[in-house]
Amino acid sequence: MFRWRLVPLLTLVVAVCAAPPSASSQPNIVFILADDLGYNDAPWHNPDILAPRLEQLAREGVILEQSYVQPLCTPSRAALLTGKYPFHTGRQLGCIMGLQPTGLSINYTLLPEHLSAYGYSTHMIGKWHLGSCAPEYLPLARGFDTFFGFWAGASNYYNHSLAVTVQDPPSLDYWDQEEMVALNYQGQYSTDLFSERAAQVIREHDQSKPMFMYLPFQSPHIPLQVPQKYEDMYPDVEDDDRRVFMGMVTNLDDAVGNVVDALKDSGMYNNTVIVFVSDNGGWPPHGGNNYPLRGQKLTIWEGGTRTPAFVHSPLLERSGYTSHELIHMTDWLPTFLHLAGASSAPAGGDGFNQWDTISRGESSPRNELVYNMDKNGPIFDGALRVGEMKLVWGPYNAYVNNSGWYPPPGSQAPLEEPEEVGESTEDVEEILQWGPLHLFNLTADPTEHVNLAQEMPETVQQLKERAKQLLEEMVPADYPPNDPAGEAVDGVWITGWCTPH
Repeated sequence: MFRWRLVPLLTLVVAVCAAPPSASSQPNIVFILADDLGYNDAPWHNPDILAPRLEQLAREGVILEQSYVQPLCTPSRAALLTGKYPFHTGRQLGCIMGLQPTGLSINYTLLPEHLSAYGYSTHMIGKWHLGSCAPEYLPLARGFDTFFGFWAGASNYYNHSLAVTVQDPPSLDYWDQEEMVALNYQGQYSTDLFSERAAQVIREHDQSKPMFMYLPFQSPHIPLQVPQKYEDMYPDVEDDDRRVFMGMVTNLDDAVGNVVDALKDSGMYNNTVIVFVSDNGGWPPHGGNNYPLRGQKLTIWEGGTRTPAFVHSPLLERSGYTSHELIHMTDWLPTFLHLAGASSAPAGGDGFNQWDTISRGESSPRNELVYNMDKNGPIFDGALRVGEMKLVWGPYNAYVNNSGWYPPPGSQAPLEEPEEVGESTEDVEEILQWGPLHLFNLTADPTEHVNLAQEMPETVQQLKERAKQLLEEMVPADYPPNDPAGEAVDGVWITGWCTPH
């Protein structure tokens, strides 16, 4: 597993205070988050994927070919909603597990809270995965007017349950506002339910106010489940997991199409910005694929962090093109606040307003990207990109089994393993702290095959110095041990068993 850690959040981000512009000048924003959709799982990268609505939206909008996220669920969601890197908020180690007494710190003002201050109605439909042990961590306490979905990191698509621990029987986790409603939807597929609720919210929306909808689908995350008719669309795919996974993507395509149809039917489409992003790379052992990129979900190689993304909107000044400008998950908060009418983003964030980059095709204001960093005693792991150069360090990143290149689905080629570990120094102390070093030119070598660390020691040193500066800003990871107080009660997940921080 990827070595991360989570932390108490120390900085208070205050919502930008300003008089909201008129609703007519503020676009509606629909942010759609796929779960574990890999680079090679998008139809504009892979023609074997049957997802015509997604492909049309992407090709008629702006395809973001350099869109980066975090390598795992919780950190990406935290980066989106705070506008901060996880190592600045304590979410750098990994996902929040069911019995951990923690959540995304209440000291942070989240994106929906900011947008509410600008007059937006705010709705969340789907997977939360940012802590549920206290009501203060839950969506309705974090700026969302409505919530329909589940708290945890995964759920059975039909019975809407998940075991809190591997020893426990599955417990129900499906909520409408604060009401447990899993039994009301037994046997109904969650992607369809989320899409139907999103369409309902759109059609019932009071258009005197702008709308923000956060729609984090659980598809195509495990468990691999899909209505049979979607699996049957791929009769030539022999691998069972891949066949079901591809069916899940096609079902997701229908779900997104349903949401877009609702926007058009309600007359909201022409004033709406639709963003589609995957939260991390695909997971090859469970049907996903990132070919030709290196690595997978859980890793900070390109395959774990560079995911399919697009923006679609009639409000784009330029559309129908592919952008190769650098964009990160933290950029969406300042970008959306700009659209809402903010003169500037909240202080202390890590994101940039990317609207001109996307809408006009201008150069990105971002030149640096922290993939992630975590510290364990004198040793720390991480990756940093400045311009086209990427430095990867740490013993975990060099030796983990997930560091190779997975072939495209259906290929008989084996997993391509890296041949070397890439030390660029003979200094024992440096090796102990930094581990093997890898340096890549991502313009010339986007698949990270050619380690330049030995050839470009000055560049390595420059990036190491920058990494050391960033390390001084790291918030200690918040990854507490499990607390049995969080065990399910009468087969239902519970809240109110921890003290929020």
